[in-house]
Amino acid sequence: AVWIGRQEFKLLSMKRSELEQNYSMHTSDPEFGFDMQGQPFLKPNVVDNCRHDPEVQLLLDRELETLRDDQKILRIIMANREAGRENDVSSYAPGNIQRVIQNSLRQFRIDPSQPSDMHPKDVLQKVNSLLSRLVVVIGDDILSVEAQKNATTLYQILIRSLLSTKKVLMKHKLTEAALDWVLGEVEARFNLAKVNPGEMAGVLAAQSIGEPATQMTLNTFHYAGVSAKNVTLGVPRLKEIINVAKTVKTPGLTVYLDESVSSDADVARLVCSMLEYTVLGDITKLTEIYYDPDITSTVIAKDREFVKLHYEFSDETQDDLRRLSPWVLRVELNQTVFLEKKMQMSEIVQQITNEYGEDLDVIKTDDNADDLVVRIRIVNDMPTHMGGEVDDDGNNIIHDEDDVECGQEDDVFLKRLEKNMLGQLKLRGIPDVNKVFLRAGAKRTIWNEETGFGIKDEWVLETDGTNLMSVLGVDYIDATRTISNDIVEVFVVLGIEGVRGAILSELRNVISFDGSYVNYRHLACLVDVMTMHGHLMAIDRHGINRVDSGPLLRCSFEETVDMLMDASVFAEEEVLKGVTENIMMGQLARVGTGDMDLLLDEQKVMRDA
Repeated sequence: AVWIGRQEFKLLSMKRSELEQNYSMHTSDPEFGFDMQGQPFLKPNVVDNCRHDPEVQLLLDRELETLRDDQKILRIIMANREAGRENDVSSYAPGNIQRVIQNSLRQFRIDPSQPSDMHPKDVLQKVNSLLSRLVVVIGDDILSVEAQKNATTLYQILIRSLLSTKKVLMKHKLTEAALDWVLGEVEARFNLAKVNPGEMAGVLAAQSIGEPATQMTLNTFHYAGVSAKNVTLGVPRLKEIINVAKTVKTPGLTVYLDESVSSDADVARLVCSMLEYTVLGDITKLTEIYYDPDITSTVIAKDREFVKLHYEFSDETQDDLRRLSPWVLRVELNQTVFLEKKMQMSEIVQQITNEYGEDLDVIKTDDNADDLVVRIRIVNDMPTHMGGEVDDDGNNIIHDEDDVECGQEDDVFLKRLEKNMLGQLKLRGIPDVNKVFLRAGAKRTIWNEETGFGIKDEWVLETDGTNLMSVLGVDYIDATRTISNDIVEVFVVLGIEGVRGAILSELRNVISFDGSYVNYRHLACLVDVMTMHGHLMAIDRHGINRVDSGPLLRCSFEETVDMLMDASVFAEEEVLKGVTENIMMGQLARVGTGDMDLLLDEQKVMRDA
């Protein structure tokens, strides 16, 4: 890590006009060969040659197109860093190319008033030649080519943007000798920055992550203004991640909305109510059970008007009314919660009907009534003499005690029904998502070719409880950014590559919360070890000691006696290929220069003998 330094990728934030201004050159332009101050940067004979050689303009156009593609790739790479750093132009790369250029200006005494002695074709040829020599992974098979591309893409973009034809000739006015020196220095620093064969990269990564971990606080972060929502951080959270805990102490989702509606507060509240698991009890103010044999009217005075109105327009017959129980469960809803969740009375009745079918008779008030009431009666299989009968004067007939007793068991059943409905009748929402919190003021970085980077405010939903698979299918949700903090769940839903990104993100959150910084290379080493087998491997005895490794390596970690006993019982073989095993045996370990073997060139010996 000592060979890399912070450098600025200014290409990242350039608008289209800035990119044209910094990198575009046209040989047909009358001002071609002169800088912004009118000073020549090319010799007259070179300018004439460029104007008469169509290949020069083709090469310059190709360079500009390559830089445009580089900018797109750069935006993708930089967006995969920590949240909020999408428009941060600084990143880490070998050497410091800007400083090398400044040193060359002093060392070769470049006079800014004098033109360069170079031809644009020569600059392009020299820079491209350097890029072809930046090799990390040798080989021409598919995997080697991909690994080489991944290893050098970012550095190649940096070189192309800082040593473009226009910058070399017009801005710095480098001579051929100066450019050769700069390219030589860049190549030398790149080669020095490569990891040496046999380097103990794993130990370095472990130290780099372990040191800030020792300074972590055992804290729980509480969301400001939201007493119910807190997030486990520090050492407990780090243990959860690297031990691949099946049950997370504070499981939760971070839910993002589609770009088109991410700033709309009404849509955010609607999605909030769609996600939060709501049962009837959550919106109920009170429940009462009445003996109310008067079916078409009621003994409850404030319900009388809407009950009469309902049965006036109802198509139920006298036989249907006789099947209704004289006992009624009256559910009064909390109007504030009802309106907050944007619910409708018809939605509640529909859910009750879906759950219990025709075994219950349900009537309701209008959505805009002063009291939101749902009245529920049991529908018996056989007609009774309980209600709905009137005498010649239109008065309800009340029967004797024998008739009343046959409905007593309905009272007991309604009490059980009440308990079941309040606790288990789902009205809407996703199971296991117990609570949803709206968070305003989240910043999203957006890109526009004409105006560059911009910041957009958006609503973000934080949940208490997780059910990633179901949440991803809800309307208005951005499934590409919504994520769970339960890495086992992410693995089940998104697979091994998805969980690799999730572990990396969670580790960054834990380490950076108290201001620490660990380079991506070290975190990637840990994350890759956890996911390299295609499944999640915990960094404890249950993970490390369960992989296919030698008995001495396993016993060196934990459960020493158990591991050696198992190895002896099953006659396991130890091939002594690893570092740990060789150190135990007092042999030269495959570390550093010990990782190489020397081969004798017998033909050369015979020839020189």
